[in-house]
Amino acid sequence: MFRSPGFTIVELSITLVILVIMSVIAIPLYHQFMASVELKNTSRVLTIHIQKAKSDAIIQHKNIVLCPSSDQVICNTDWNKHLISFVDSNRNLQHDLNEELLISIDLNHTYGSMKLQRFGKKQNSIVFQGSSGLPIESNGSFIYCSYDQLKNFLCTRQK
Repeated sequence: MFRSPGFTIVELSITLVILVIMSVIAIPLYHQFMASVELKNTSRVLTIHIQKAKSDAIIQHKNIVLCPSSDQVICNTDWNKHLISFVDSNRNLQHDLNEELLISIDLNHTYGSMKLQRFGKKQNSIVFQGSSGLPIESNGSFIYCSYDQLKNFLCTRQK
């Protein structure tokens, strides 16, 4: 009798059960890994761009604004989508067409959310003085909270 090469139903079932078990274990670990990567990248990107905005203010001798943006043009209050930095010539804390855009970064947080917690005015941007590179207003902190509460970080901004 001729026997064709292939898998029996039992072999196929065992293989599928093993794949399902591996998937059930791997998917949560993948999400934990990606949350950890997002946490580290957010901290790194935020630090780099705060330092860059500060050095741009010193180099250009102009006020530089670092703020969140949903469309990479207008400042808003959501620190989870995009981050922009620009020369604020008229000091209105908004990016106008005649003002140079220095940074436009996609953050697109998926596994957590970030906010700026500050003291004093409720302004949701950071303005670095052109004369010294120091922020105009008081200190504050960036707080990133992971949705699954794995890890959180606090980035304190000091003068």
